Amino acid sequence: MTGRLGEAISALLAGELPSMFGGATPAIKASIVPDVFELDAASLDSQASEPREDDRTDNLAFNSAQPQGPYTLNQPPSPGPVRIWLMTTAGDRLALTSKEIVFDPVNARQFTLRLGPQRDLKIINSVRVLYTVVAVFARLKYRQDLALLLENNDPVALGRAEDMAIAVLTLNHPKLITTASQTLQEGNYGAQIEVKALHLFKGDSPSGASRRVLFHAEMEMKVTRALGADEGKAITRIRTVPGVGDPKRPVDIHVDVEA
Repeated sequence: MTGRLGEAISALLAGELPSMFGGATPAIKASIVPDVFELDAASLDSQASEPREDDRTDNLAFNSAQPQGPYTLNQPPSPGPVRIWLMTTAGDRLALTSKEIVFDPVNARQFTLRLGPQRDLKIINSVRVLYTVVAVFARLKYRQDLALLLENNDPVALGRAEDMAIAVLTLNHPKLITTASQTLQEGNYGAQIEVKALHLFKGDSPSGASRRVLFHAEMEMKVTRALGADEGKAITRIRTVPGVGDPKRPVDIHVDVEA
């Protein structure tokens, strides 16, 4: 349940400290040793099986050869605002104006783009859409305890690698949390795993040729299920007893009060 946290830590160390952790056979062998996770009981949701409104974010592939699309949302949107951005290769968000977005009048999931000539399409790699949906979902908060295991027969090199690894993990905390997120989908079910915070708290030496840095991560998993054919339908008509009230009113509710 750690998402891509282990991959993100390994990639970060190899990228920032290539002389120690880079290459096919790194000078310092680094691995993530998962331990245990503890679920926050307060996050258990009694309404998890009920359809309700939720925010949805889709990251759709952008083709500069056909920038207009069409693009298709992963779920039917609920009535309300839809926010769309162009995402650059540098990770920046470029907001689109309403004139640049055209939704299909028949298929609510589909839209096209009419981008202005000032847009530099070479730096765009995706289209991000934020919208509201009706879904079945729950959020689970938990704490994950892990360890970064460093191995090398030279105790001096091992101690230096431990110090530098801690420096890299501390100073690249926001980047690490962002790249460690993961989204999974299988059939009607999905899971989105996010690292909310990472705390280093202890180090030890399991053997003469290894050092271990222990930390715990504050995690959140959002689990979702696709709606069935009979779920999440909006009320389109309310029927009342014929002959009661004003026939010009679309809805007339008769109220009885007992004294």
